Amino acid sequence: MSEIPAHQPNFANPKIMLVASRALAASRPSLIAFLVAQAAVLSGGIADAISFCNVLFVGNFCASLVVGFWFGFGNILNDFKALKPMVMAGLILNGCLATLLSGLIFTGLQYTTVTNAVLLGRLGPVLFALVGAMLLGKKIRNLEWLGFSLIVVGVITIALKTSNFQVNQGDLYILLSTVVFAATSLVNRLMIAKTATLPVVVFSRNFISSILFFFIAIRLFGPDHFGDAFSGQLWILMAIYSLIVIVFAQFLWYASVNNLDSRTIGRLTVLSPIFGVTYAFLLNGERPSSIQVVTLAIVIVGVLIASLGGQSKKPKTTMDMVMEEPENAASAP
Repeated sequence: MSEIPAHQPNFANPKIMLVASRALAASRPSLIAFLVAQAAVLSGGIADAISFCNVLFVGNFCASLVVGFWFGFGNILNDFKALKPMVMAGLILNGCLATLLSGLIFTGLQYTTVTNAVLLGRLGPVLFALVGAMLLGKKIRNLEWLGFSLIVVGVITIALKTSNFQVNQGDLYILLSTVVFAATSLVNRLMIAKTATLPVVVFSRNFISSILFFFIAIRLFGPDHFGDAFSGQLWILMAIYSLIVIVFAQFLWYASVNNLDSRTIGRLTVLSPIFGVTYAFLLNGERPSSIQVVTLAIVIVGVLIASLGGQSKKPKTTMDMVMEEPENAASAP
């Protein structure tokens, strides 16, 4: 089975596609926070229609529908049935971990700033690299160690300094999400990446996440919790959001990483936290503090140094690179 979707975008400059994909993907936390804050206006007076739980359910479900209609539900089902049981189990586990990852991120956003979430989230790829070194036999070079160390210093600084040297509840949720991200990436690398097609992975991840969000929320908050989730305005908003910010961003990512070496990808993805902090300012009114600006600079330098120490050859599969990016590993809107 082909690992690259037949319908992937085919534009001239893969670097531009990569930057565009990072610009779209990095907008997710800020957009969600903006939608929730403007719920009453955007939903026609229904204040609870655009809650975090409703957005996680509707956003992921809409994304799975978009992928299903684009590639064909029958084709996705046939590809899924052709997989070995171990790969099927990996896809299900992937969806479960993605649910936990999304839940932690957006629960954290209720107690911390989007800027903090963006900066703290950079710890995820570092944890995955360290786990990969231990379990997958991947060698970490000296420059990568230096880059990772700078990123860790930045994360620790922002977690402690912004809350008087006590990690607040929101930041703790975001830090826990980076551990889940590392676990998700490991599952994808070991059980999924070399076998499952991208349409199957993207569809199953979003579909399973939406179903789990629905039943967990009902269990925790009661059957009336999603009473306003089927508001027409919400579905229209989330359909547009899912098409552009989730699905189109992933298509651009898939097409670009297939035509770029890993060093170039590493250098360009450094733009992700810059985009994230900029969106937090423009959409959520979060003016970064001096410590956040310093942390952002440290993280950027760390990512650049780590990318210089990485191998220059292309990854073995596009899926390998897909699952090493936080914005794509998460099914979160």
